[in-house]
Amino acid sequence: ANRDVFPIALPPSRNIGIGSYVLRLGQRIVQHRSAPIILTGHVALNKLLGNNVYGSNLQLGGPEVMATNGISHLVVDSDLAGVCAVVKWLGYVPKTNSSPPAVLRGNDPVDRDVVFGPTEGELYDPRHLIAGDGTRPGLFDVGSFTETLADWARTVVVGRARLGGIPIGVIATENRLVMKTVLADPANMESREEQVAQAGQVWFPDSAYKTAQAIRDFNKGERLPLMILANWRGFSGGRKDMFEEVLKFGSYIVEHLTEFEQPVFVYVPPHAEVRGGAWVVIDPMINPRVMEMYADESARGGVLEPAGIAEIKFRRAELVKAMHRLDPQLQWMKMNAAPGVVTKEDIAAHEADLMPAYAPLGEVFADLHDRPQRMLAKGVIRKVVPWRDSRRHFYWRLKRRLAEMPLQRRAEASAPALPPSEVHGVVARALVSTAGLSPSELDDDRTVALCLEKLRQGEELMRAVDELAHAAQQARN
Repeated sequence: ANRDVFPIALPPSRNIGIGSYVLRLGQRIVQHRSAPIILTGHVALNKLLGNNVYGSNLQLGGPEVMATNGISHLVVDSDLAGVCAVVKWLGYVPKTNSSPPAVLRGNDPVDRDVVFGPTEGELYDPRHLIAGDGTRPGLFDVGSFTETLADWARTVVVGRARLGGIPIGVIATENRLVMKTVLADPANMESREEQVAQAGQVWFPDSAYKTAQAIRDFNKGERLPLMILANWRGFSGGRKDMFEEVLKFGSYIVEHLTEFEQPVFVYVPPHAEVRGGAWVVIDPMINPRVMEMYADESARGGVLEPAGIAEIKFRRAELVKAMHRLDPQLQWMKMNAAPGVVTKEDIAAHEADLMPAYAPLGEVFADLHDRPQRMLAKGVIRKVVPWRDSRRHFYWRLKRRLAEMPLQRRAEASAPALPPSEVHGVVARALVSTAGLSPSELDDDRTVALCLEKLRQGEELMRAVDELAHAAQQARN
């Protein structure tokens, strides 16, 4: 049922055994601070162990356990707070699976700059990108962000927000070092509570699983579009992490993205980067029907970091060749080496003098390939979007994509064999023929969104989509 509807649980008191399984099967749990979620009561466990090990059921399944292992999404202090949390969560969800998004207009204008912005090398709270820092607003509507699973896998931040009133799921990267608490088990006298350091910009087994679960929650039941503020250097790949199934949880991210039915925007914020395996699991080619990737002007992206590329591509021999190609003194010395005016030792000494100046050039050249302008030229991102303009850009892009989705599904139903790129082309040609838009206007998201809002998927537009889709499929055949 949780794949088709929106289940959410607010247990008012303790849940034991199968009751706890029922809660978990519903996926979303708002836990009262005094309502444990357990499989076996502490009294029964103490009898089984032959000793008074556990002092209460809260020690087994209270928020200290269930909020830090990802079972409970939210923790509240009272029944009233729990009801309020559920009602607020319901406000993000459409009325039915086929209903449009639950738009809730606020006072935060769409046509404003994103004022909060990180500086290069700064460690900051990623929630400020989403909601602002109290004085400088962030990307989404002020006061609209609700974080869930906050105490679990804290190297990733997930929650729900609004963009111009449109509800959207949000996933962001923590760039700071966080400490993970591993609880001690009173039943094991050898166990001790541990504090484990987890670096920012890295997917660990728990944070990869959290990311995958959030993607699934947004797609199944909630039907929310998704914004990923990406700043990952890769996955943790140590022996312990491999044993704890980081590979499996990373593959879940890909699996749930392939099933996503709503628009997905991957955006690399200012001074952020996406590297290696992290790029693999959020690449738009995973689901080109709905996924698009963007980057800020100062963002970076590539398989290896510039220093790694330089070690492989710009070794000493390549640097020496560059010296002889660019340095006038070396060129003169080379020309005068044959008559004996200059010795090989003189040339080698000058090369050694130049090496400190030329060594960083490899990294600078490799960094040029990681810049958003190069990513755009290679077609791996759709557009370079400055952070300051990102709010207005993504609002109109999201509004357009949500309005295009019914047309896209109609084209896919009429011509199942068409690839996603041709389906997008069918929808564009239908807008040109029906609404009178010029090809240049198709690049303006605001114009297209307003046009679709006016037409509201009328029969004439739907017929045009059917006819063009059939024609495109016949042309392929």
